[in-house]
Amino acid sequence: MKKALLLTTSVLLVSSFIAGCSSTKETTSTTSTAPASSKAADETKAPAKNVKLTMSIWGTEEQKKMYEDMIANYRKTKPNVSVEIMIIPSADYLQKMSVMFASKTAPDVMWMLERGIPQFLEAGQIEDISSIKTDAAFDMSDIIPSSLELVTKNDKLYGVAFSTPPNMIYYNKNLFKEKNLKTPTDLYKEGNWTYDEMNKAAIAITQPDKGIYGMNLVRPGGWGRSWLESLQTLVWAYGSDFFTKDGKKVALNTPQGQQALQFFSDSMFKTKVHPKPGDQTGFESGKIGMQQDLLSYMGKAKAIKDFEWDIAPMPKAAGGQGTTLGYAAYMVPKGNNNTAEAIELVKFLSNKENTKIASQYFVPSRKSVLNSEEFLKQGPSPESMKMAVIDQIAGGRVRQGFVNFQKIDDKMKLHFDAIYSQAGTIPEIFKKLETDVNAILAE
Repeated sequence: MKKALLLTTSVLLVSSFIAGCSSTKETTSTTSTAPASSKAADETKAPAKNVKLTMSIWGTEEQKKMYEDMIANYRKTKPNVSVEIMIIPSADYLQKMSVMFASKTAPDVMWMLERGIPQFLEAGQIEDISSIKTDAAFDMSDIIPSSLELVTKNDKLYGVAFSTPPNMIYYNKNLFKEKNLKTPTDLYKEGNWTYDEMNKAAIAITQPDKGIYGMNLVRPGGWGRSWLESLQTLVWAYGSDFFTKDGKKVALNTPQGQQALQFFSDSMFKTKVHPKPGDQTGFESGKIGMQQDLLSYMGKAKAIKDFEWDIAPMPKAAGGQGTTLGYAAYMVPKGNNNTAEAIELVKFLSNKENTKIASQYFVPSRKSVLNSEEFLKQGPSPESMKMAVIDQIAGGRVRQGFVNFQKIDDKMKLHFDAIYSQAGTIPEIFKKLETDVNAILAE
């Protein structure tokens, strides 16, 4: 499944005024006046009601601040509308949303990621927002069509994608220079950027006595759901997958799948070039040579002053690069009291101006922003952004989503924890994983 994707917002309502003219004095002036019926309507128009919306995200404090600034600007013309931004940790997000839907406390607007969309769409819990397609000011033609596929059902639109980033490698240029190594960018340009070359560079960079690791494939804070968040690309690159294309069976228990996870396991326990579970060493510490992450990490990377860094595409193996496209969309839960206002907020957040603002964190789904010079300047250099982001979108894939994802996730995490604790060999663990998860997929 190939996709290209991404982001941003708006809310509604008008302010009122109260007419204060009470004179009944006749006049012979030829100055035009409003018809009596129009004046009467103005005088009786009710003030716009105060509306408080809630919006859930799994983002950072910096991203929350970005939205708050957008909303402050919005309120200059819509002062009766306020929006509370709630941050829910990504590891808990889907479960929390399920609880909130069940208790009828779902937010008015929510971020939703690709693996959760099928669950809520199939349950009929998402509002149809197709009306925005005919809004000329919104300019639907500027949205990349493929970014809408996951949020479209029976020709109805249920969301707007705001983030469709390919994963990439952030690398510490200083550590590569110290060891006189070719960088991932150099190797990519030569056509030799492979997982074997990544491993060689990681071995050369690793310095156990200084706590320096050559690479980290697990995104910050991502160990809990590492099997999907961080290892999908590795599995694809080795020519395997977690599930069959129809999503009915586990596909990981193959020689290619075993090879991919053996590579990962060896990097932790054999060559020790990769942090182990629980090790929170971050790229910004200067002690990670190569770190897998998304564009959303760019904000933290830009704050680094102690060393030089750059970005590069993911390496390749027998199955290709296996680039994974992240995916997140704005959606409006069904059944809340302020649905119209929530849809207007989605329109505002997704307009061109706010999409441009949000592109500092998210790869935009608007063509005009994605192809702009401003977006290319968000990274370490326009050349790096084009190579590691723009050029990788067409070949990237979005991870599968499932209606019963949470049950699948729980079981997958259980068996991947067995890999991390070395509770068995990779083939042994995969055999048990296949049996347990196939039973869930058959439900």
